[in-house]
Parts: sequence; structure tokens; C-alpha cells
Amino acid sequence: MSETWSIKPDLPNFMFDWTVHNSVTPVEVEHFFRSDLLAVVKERICDIGRRLWQRDYVDGNGGNISIRVAQNLVLCTPTLISKGFMKPDDLCLVDLEGRQKAGVRPSTSEIKTHLAFIKASGVASCIHAHPPRCNAFAFAGQVPPSGINPEADVFVGHVVLSPYATPGTVENAAYVAEASKKSLVVFMENHGVITGGRHVEEAYWLMENADAYSRMVLLAHLHKAPLNQVDEASVRDLLAIRRTLGLPVLDDQPLYNTDTFAGYKMGRPSKPKQ
Repeated sequence: MSETWSIKPDLPNFMFDWTVHNSVTPVEVEHFFRSDLLAVVKERICDIGRRLWQRDYVDGNGGNISIRVAQNLVLCTPTLISKGFMKPDDLCLVDLEGRQKAGVRPSTSEIKTHLAFIKASGVASCIHAHPPRCNAFAFAGQVPPSGINPEADVFVGHVVLSPYATPGTVENAAYVAEASKKSLVVFMENHGVITGGRHVEEAYWLMENADAYSRMVLLAHLHKAPLNQVDEASVRDLLAIRRTLGLPVLDDQPLYNTDTFAGYKMGRPSKPKQ
């Protein structure tokens, strides 16, 4: 028997097709909210909440999660609850203007920001949290430099900083919406991080990736030596990989988001000739 055979399994599908649902009346919305279909999505949100809490990305009642589940409806976490101990019955359903349509607890106070992100970028899910290493940058009004680590450039891309505004306000939502047109990882100045994805798992991955990368950059700085960025040809290769994965790349996006870090100019070697 030949040993050259192989198989090609399909990738896991975490997508929820919100486009086919459009409950409108109170009876329709309540039935949809209590459906077996949304029971699965509610469990996913609770699972993500536990993972955020276990990794110290949220504390107290901090953080919030949302998933678009219909043309006009978004499932989200409630306000004033630990994300590590949520139950499916705690979750809320709101419309695209933030008006609550179902649920026994009030929805997150930052739903306006989630909805603005969803509308501006076209994502189907958002997560807001306070990962410590990311916040170390956000508190300083900075983002981690790009062009250093292949995985970060492929999966995280260029992180964008949105100006500070009081959490939960229309002003903050507007700042985040504008930033989300440039990146699905937004550091909110002096506040925290919000990520968006095609599904909630992807939004969570971005949160985890961003904090891991921020940690590595901060640790590398302990060497008190310039960090090295990869050459331009290699960055173009990484951007091409992002495109093949369906991740956004702006037409006018610069190859690097900065060439300085912590007060010094970073190294940028030329690609060696073959």
C-alpha cells in the first residue's frame, strides 16, 4: 500500500450565521432568546468569561462580551457581574441601538461601545477586558511596536490606540468605532482593550495574543538594548499570510507602526541575499 496518501480535514467552524435571524415582536424575541440555538451561544459566552477571569484579564465585575445573533439583535453580558461565574440565564439581548429586549439582568453599561465597533468594522463579536500587559501600554498612551514577531504581525496586526473618554459614553463609542476601522485590536487609552472577531473565539484569541505579545515586548526591554524589527520583505510576507487567513489589511497600511521604542531607534536588518 502506498504511504503517500493524506487527508485534509476541514477547519473548525465557530461562526454563527446571524444574517438569517430577524425576530421583531416581543413574543418572537423571547422565543429566540430561549431557543436551543442561542443556548449554545450563551454557553460560549460563559466559557469565554471564565477564561478571561482565569487569565486575570478581568477582575471584580470588569469586562464585557457581545455576539451578534440576528440582523437586529446582539447577545451580551450583564452589568455588575464577575465574568468568571456567569450562567446562561444571566445574559441579555439588546437591539442595535442598545435597547434591551430580553433577559432578567440589565445589560453591560458599555454596550454602546460594542455596537459601535460591530457597526464600524463588520465583526460579529466583541470582547472588552483589562489584560495587565496591554494596559501597561494603554496607561502610557502607547501600543506595542510591530515588525518584531511573526505571530504577532500575522494574528494581531497593528494595534491602534483610541483617545480616552469616559467608559460607556457615546464619545468613547465614537473613538473606538473610528479606531476599529484600522485594527480589530484597540487599546483604549487609560482604560483597557477591546477586540473584535468574526466569532467570539477569534475575538478572545486576539485578546490573548495581544497580551502575550505585550508581555514579550516589555520583557525584551529589560535587556536595555534596541529591539530588532524584521526586514521589509519579510513584513510583506506576513501581511500576505494575514490576507490568506481572511484577516484585515488596510490598503494604505504602513509596513511598521513605528521605528522607535522606549526612546531608542530599533534595529532593522536587510534581508540576506540567497
